[in-house]
Amino acid sequence: MTGSYDLSIYEDAMRSDGGILTVDLLNGRVIRGIPSSGLASAILRIPAEFDRLCRAKGLGRNDCKSALAHFYTSQTAQGFTLVVEDSLGKVTEADYEGIPARRVVELDHLGRARRKAIRQP
Repeated sequence: MTGSYDLSIYEDAMRSDGGILTVDLLNGRVIRGIPSSGLASAILRIPAEFDRLCRAKGLGRNDCKSALAHFYTSQTAQGFTLVVEDSLGKVTEADYEGIPARRVVELDHLGRARRKAIRQP
């Protein structure tokens, strides 16, 4: 979404308190954590790209009340949780891991690999 592929967002998350860096995708700012200067400037380009992606899906900026990406890193994994609230107050969460990021896969009750469900807390 930033047009930059050399960002070290997971390194920035690792340096942040609790290993988490939260980005407000609608307003292009970090609301938790300490971004590097390169990441901070790249994040400024996210709102325009977010708007473009919404228009491509037939949505407008007013259809989304908030969109946050919580990037995390630990000794075993790195990824992010995307939390979106629409204009009606419906919240959905989806988890992504790895580089490049992919939806988290987990085993169902029969032992089959399935993408982790999108949650509605």
